[in-house]
Amino acid sequence: MELITEKPTLAADIEPIACMIIKGDDFGDVWHHHPACEITLVRRGGTERWVGDKLEVLKPGDLVFLGPDLPHDYRNSALPNRRTRKVEAIVIHFMPQIFGEAWLDSAYMDPVRRLFERARRGLRVGEPARSKAESLMLAISRRHGLKRMILLLELLDLLATSKRLSEISSAGFSAGPAAHSSDRIGTACEYIAKHLTEPLRVPDLARQTGLCESAFSRLFKKCTGGTVPQYVNRLRIAHASRLLAETDKTVSEIIRLCGYNSPAHFQRQFQRIHNCPPQAYREKLKLF
Repeated sequence: MELITEKPTLAADIEPIACMIIKGDDFGDVWHHHPACEITLVRRGGTERWVGDKLEVLKPGDLVFLGPDLPHDYRNSALPNRRTRKVEAIVIHFMPQIFGEAWLDSAYMDPVRRLFERARRGLRVGEPARSKAESLMLAISRRHGLKRMILLLELLDLLATSKRLSEISSAGFSAGPAAHSSDRIGTACEYIAKHLTEPLRVPDLARQTGLCESAFSRLFKKCTGGTVPQYVNRLRIAHASRLLAETDKTVSEIIRLCGYNSPAHFQRQFQRIHNCPPQAYREKLKLF
């Protein structure tokens, strides 16, 4: 399935916060990504939501915050012996730098900055923030200009302080380099991403950062939430997921392109993350 790049509309120069009310037989989506952040509330209808490498059943009330350039698609597919329901959704688009290039640099903006970092994987929003967010999104749809911007800030503050947010796509799926609290670890992660098909050893990575192995390993785990082998495996499986979704390459080719020497090991790791083998994952997306 081809990934479509969606460009900002000319209207974005006039109204920097786009708010659309979608009503009809479907969401009008394709597998796509765009440079804007997106907040989508599905009020009724819909059958599946595909964000990154996760395909999930869509239920009314579903609220998701997506960071820029995260591939996604919403569907309202016909099911056996069941008529599809009309869909209704509120979709908000805005650029990450809407309030200026340095608007997140202040210390008091830390919660919002962390929200944007987590949104790189897509975030589900649970109650009670979900219901409050719905009211704000309805208000945003009725306002324009400065009033709309003020309401967006209120919505972001609500999401940033919510304790009921959960990541959707797997760690490592994001197309761009992850944000890290250490420049040394950021450099190591960029190196890993560029050499994913090669053997990646802790001593070599530590040497590049100028740290001893133990210090490097501690700092890497603190910044990424896992060990080097765990991080590399997440990245390789995420890359495999994209290749399965967006290309016709065989599973054998994908195993080689993702740096796995053992097909059995790849199959085990893929099954552990996605709860299905690679071919079944691809077939499920074809039905989507």
